[in-house]
Order: sequence, then C-alpha cells, then structure tokens
Amino acid sequence: MKIFVILQIVLCNTFLSSWTFSDNLKSYNPLIKKDSGMISSDDVSEDTIITKVKNTKSSIKYYPDIFFEEPIYNFGKVYKNEDVEHIFVFQNRGTKELNIERIKASCGCIVLETTTRNVSPGMTGIIVTILRSGPGTGTITESISVYSNDPDNPVYALKLSGEIIEDIKINPKQVRFGYVSKGEKAQAEVDIQPRPGFNLEIKDVISSNPVVIIKYKKDERENKYIVEATLKEDTMVGEWTGNIYILTNSERQSRVIVPFSGEVLGDVRIYPSHLYFGVIKKGSECVKSVFITLLKEKIEVEKVEVQPEFLVSEIVTDPRKNIVEERHEILYSNFWEVSTDFPQKKIVGEKKVRLRILTKVRKDAPVGEINGVIKVYTNSEIQPIVNIPVSVTITDE
Repeated sequence: MKIFVILQIVLCNTFLSSWTFSDNLKSYNPLIKKDSGMISSDDVSEDTIITKVKNTKSSIKYYPDIFFEEPIYNFGKVYKNEDVEHIFVFQNRGTKELNIERIKASCGCIVLETTTRNVSPGMTGIIVTILRSGPGTGTITESISVYSNDPDNPVYALKLSGEIIEDIKINPKQVRFGYVSKGEKAQAEVDIQPRPGFNLEIKDVISSNPVVIIKYKKDERENKYIVEATLKEDTMVGEWTGNIYILTNSERQSRVIVPFSGEVLGDVRIYPSHLYFGVIKKGSECVKSVFITLLKEKIEVEKVEVQPEFLVSEIVTDPRKNIVEERHEILYSNFWEVSTDFPQKKIVGEKKVRLRILTKVRKDAPVGEINGVIKVYTNSEIQPIVNIPVSVTITDE
C-alpha cells in the first residue's frame, strides 16, 4: 500500500515537472522560431495585437478638426427684398488650435461675419450669415466656403437654400411697345397674378404718360387681373416712356411699378435724338455723328442747318464710310455719350440708312456751355423739320 502511494507521488511530480518545462519553453519560442524558421499560433496573435496598438496610436489627431453640426440650412419661404439671418455653429474637435483663414460666399448677396478666427481644442465658434434676397423670386441655393488649417477639411462647404416669394407676380415686368408707325394701333397686356392664398384687390391703375391709356379687369376663372395698355393713335412721332402704377391691398407690394417704352415712327428716323459732346478742352478737334433713316420711299433730306455758329455740320451720303470720330480729349462723359457707339454701328448696317450728319465743334468756340440745334429739312408732310438738340461744355482747364 505504501509502495503504491509512493509511486503515485513520483508519477505526479514527473508530470508536473514535464508540464512546467513545456510551459517554460513557450517563453523562449521567439528564439526557437528564429533559429528554426517555425511560426506558432501564439506568435501570430502577439504580432496582431502589437499592430493594432500601433494603428490606434497613429489615428490620434494632433491637429485641428473643424466640425459643423448643421452645415445645411433651409430657411423655407421669405418675401423678396427681405433679409435672412442665420448662425452656423462649429466646433474644434481636434487637439490643436483651429484657425479660420477666410470665409467666401458664392454671391455678393451674402454678408458674412465670424466672432473669432482662432478656436482652441474643444471650443466652439460661430459664423453669422445675412442673405439679402433682393427683387428676384424663386428657389435659390447659395454656398459658403470656410477656409481653415484643418488638414482633412481645408475648405468646409456650407449651404443656404429656400424660396423667395411675393404677394403679386407681374408678367411682363416691363412693357416694350417697340417701333409703331404713326397712326398704327398698339396694345399690350400685363398679367397680375396673386400668390396662392392671397386675396388680391386692385385699388387703381394709373399711367404716368397720357399717350398710354390704361384699363384693367379681373379674370375670375384664372384668379388674376389683366391690365390693358393702349397707345393713343394721335401720338406724336418720337420716343416716349412712362410707368404703370398698380395700387393694391398688399402690405408689401402696395404699389407695383411697370415701366413702358416705345417709339412712334414717321417718315424719318433720327439717331441719336439728342447729340451730347460732353466736356471737352478748348482747342480740341471734336466730331460726332447723327444717323438719318428714311423709312418711306420718295422721302428726301433737302438741307441741314446748325446753330450756333460755333457748330458746323456736314452731310455724308455714304453712312458706311469709315470716319474717325472724337479726336478730342473727353474730360467727362455721361451714360448716353458712352452708349452711343454701339447703336450707331448697328444702325449703319441697316439698308434703310441713307445719310450721316457729321457735326463739329470749332476750335475757336468759347469756354462755357453751348446749347444748339441741328435742323433737318425734309419733304415729309408729317416731319418737314426734325430738330436735334446739341449740348457741349468747353473748358480751358
């Protein structure tokens, strides 16, 4: 019995020693692996763990990180000419200071302002935006670019979107009668459409120019008003402009203005209708042109006179002749003078153009303002004399 017990103890110790020796060998596996070239499953697990730790450490951000919770803002519906104000809030989620370098909007209708350019880690900043809607209507989307020192997002995109509405929609917004022969009937219509849900009432419609007669009526079926503008048949030859004033019950659009324009043509058309020289220096050579279009056959220009004596006019029978104008120093020019060149070139290309009048300011013209007139005499019954005003200011400075 004792011998059996002793044998058990010996066998147990031998087993434990063998297990301990085997376990100790595992700690030296890297050395064995290096010499033998063998790889154990324990070694693979260890390498994987080390790789994961390295990757975790390398993913830690040691730089700024800009973040907007709501980079897109939809303001819904606003009336035209109203401002939309919104504040974009951002946070620096990085570990270094965030620097806002600049902020740029997609259009000049957005005003931008930020409270701070430098944001510490974990802190927040704001960008105040004001959208000036203007007179236009419809769906709009504008973008804002935020430039910073965030290496992952150097340019962060923000968006503003919504719809600009109005109580009253006008179509067309401007009435152009165009060219109308004398005695010809000319008429135009303007639709006044209220927005859905708005009960529009027209109080009155007024024309600023008596040559255009205004009437209006309501179209119950289409839920709109129609304004009829009619040109008087006895309107004199020449250009005319004016406005249609529509008075309504809208608080935001109590008075709607619709401009109108046109020209009644006779037998002769003159362009420009007023000759401006602007401000020129005394002693300068100054030449400008007036173009005459004969609209009907057998109409002729009999003669041309100019007043005062400091102005000289000359008729050129070939309007396409290349004549260099304005060899003088222009000290001041208004819109009409600057815009004269393009229409003249256009008119020269028309087949109906017959004559060109060159008007010069003499070098001995005195300093000061000179107001004169060019008189064009024709054989037309309705336009026997066409007067073209002339204006020039001469200075010795």
